[in-house]
Amino acid sequence: MPRKEFPGDPRRAADVVPYVPATSAAEGGIYYITAFGSSMGALFFKTKWIGWVAVFSALLCSFNDRVSASGSGGNRLSTITLALTALMITYMPELVTVFRFFKGVEDPAPAST
Repeated sequence: MPRKEFPGDPRRAADVVPYVPATSAAEGGIYYITAFGSSMGALFFKTKWIGWVAVFSALLCSFNDRVSASGSGGNRLSTITLALTALMITYMPELVTVFRFFKGVEDPAPAST
């Protein structure tokens, strides 16, 4: 059976809406600000829940960011890295204690006051 050509485009020219790309890259800007600010807060105040907020908002801003908005993705990677580093630094005293326990090193005697 031979292929029958369609006689033309069924759309009306007046109904076609041209594609307009988004002009604003600031839609996810609040997530970046939250991730950066809470990462700095976790580093300065050594508060674990602020570190978890930083990780959550860093993942949120990286998942909601457009690929074309950040180019190579370096901003997303640095935001996630900063948040994870802040969380790691807040948990560092517990990690040092666990490693000392497994190595068999005893804590020094507390200084008498």
